[in-house]
Amino acid sequence: MANKLDGDVPAFEKFDQGSYAMHTGVLPPDKNYDIDVGIVFDCTRDKYADLVELKKKVCKALNTHGRSVVIRRPCVTVNYMRGNEVDYHVDLAIYVKRDDGLLDLAKGKLNSSTEKRVWEPSDPRKLTDIICTAFSDADDLAQYRRCIRYFKRWRNVQFANGGAPLSIALTVAAKNLFATRFSTSGRPVDLLAMIDWVDALLGQFQQLYTDEGWHRRLVVTLPVTPYCDLMEWMSKGQMETFETKLKSLRQALVDAEAEELPEEACKKLRQQFGDDFPVPEKAATAKAVSAAV
Repeated sequence: MANKLDGDVPAFEKFDQGSYAMHTGVLPPDKNYDIDVGIVFDCTRDKYADLVELKKKVCKALNTHGRSVVIRRPCVTVNYMRGNEVDYHVDLAIYVKRDDGLLDLAKGKLNSSTEKRVWEPSDPRKLTDIICTAFSDADDLAQYRRCIRYFKRWRNVQFANGGAPLSIALTVAAKNLFATRFSTSGRPVDLLAMIDWVDALLGQFQQLYTDEGWHRRLVVTLPVTPYCDLMEWMSKGQMETFETKLKSLRQALVDAEAEELPEEACKKLRQQFGDDFPVPEKAATAKAVSAAV
């Protein structure tokens, strides 16, 4: 990109962010992998009073054969094509530097009104560090990441038609509420950890007042600047659907935990996590149970 940017564009550096950097990514149902990268230009917001102009320069530099580039409000999305289909995409968050050590994120797209084109203070590297250091023990951290990935796959399956909570909201909620679970022998018990986590999430719903009146909402506050509510954008109806689906997930997890046969437990979980959720063969589990007995 560097040699294709206009000559007056400052130098830049890049860093990985999002699930790619946090090791919490999942295989999307449509196989369109999402990679998040931050691009930090060596200047301040004063150089680009209209931040969309900087995004347009990035878009122009990347718009070559085999790609399609779209300017979105939070980022510039580069779709890498395989024939006429998107193979995977990279979301480029465009930042400039600040005197206080934070970054300013360019939020705005081509047709945004002036008031919707804003430089938003941001601290993406600190957020990644907070998520990645939630647990000091390697086994605890591994279970934490696995359960985030389970939850994100559940989100993809259950909200295939839209209205899904943001992935980063679920990840931050895990940082706040997730507790590891291990058996007395030290074996990780992800199913029990998931039940505890969903219980904790449901316990955080509260009656709050919005433009739609009083209704039950879940608040998940970003732990770094700008300390916003990551669930704020969800409507009353979307929040009700989310809570209902969480309750269904909890029941499925509890029912699976009560099953004696692993294959029957997995069938119940398949209804929540999708048709590709693995269900072991009955013969294989019977052999394992017999050996254990």
